Amino acid sequence: MIDITPDGFGIPISVPSEHGLLHGQLTLLPDSHGLVVLAHAALALDERDDVLASLFRQAGLATLSIDLLARQEERFSDVHNNVPLLAKRLLDFLGLIKNRMLLGELQTQPIGLCAANATSPVVVRVAALRDHDIAAIVCRGGLIDLAGMLYLRSLESPLLLLVEETDKQRIVSGRRALQEVNCRKELKLIPEIGLDYAASSGYESAAREASHWFVKHFKEASPVLP
Repeated sequence: MIDITPDGFGIPISVPSEHGLLHGQLTLLPDSHGLVVLAHAALALDERDDVLASLFRQAGLATLSIDLLARQEERFSDVHNNVPLLAKRLLDFLGLIKNRMLLGELQTQPIGLCAANATSPVVVRVAALRDHDIAAIVCRGGLIDLAGMLYLRSLESPLLLLVEETDKQRIVSGRRALQEVNCRKELKLIPEIGLDYAASSGYESAAREASHWFVKHFKEASPVLP
């Protein structure tokens, strides 16, 4: 069994890809409600993800922050928009985590997916492929319709879409996409986050809404192993 770590001290996790290792940080908590996977496609773990992961842990949620891009991909243009490629990599991370749960190396617990902007359609597609494994999803911004209509219509995991109240285009797009979704779903407007996210009421609101969504649906879920 992997030891539980205090807040802020993550266990390195990695999976191979065709362009090098993909890295993540797993932080476990005693008696956590579940595990939230924060997925993004950047060359380094975003500070926003670090802040959000810390806020999730304060709400009693274990976290796994993962980068779906390898360092060697810095020279590739637009790779962060490659939904099929990034979805495959997220599935690899989930497969590793589920396998460790099956082997008893990790506590069996519900899993949720969290993403923002370009990575939002990635987590929606992955959740549609592994619905029995994913207890809840939160997407902040992004165009979830880029996941593909088939995946939107087959999605069963509860989906919360957070959109800044000033982003009229994303609001219209999000509402249109949610019309294709048959699972439990909700679109919530949050204040504009802006550049200084650390002092942003919008970012605090996003973290609070996401935490509530995960805790609520984790409590309803019973963990299922493949």
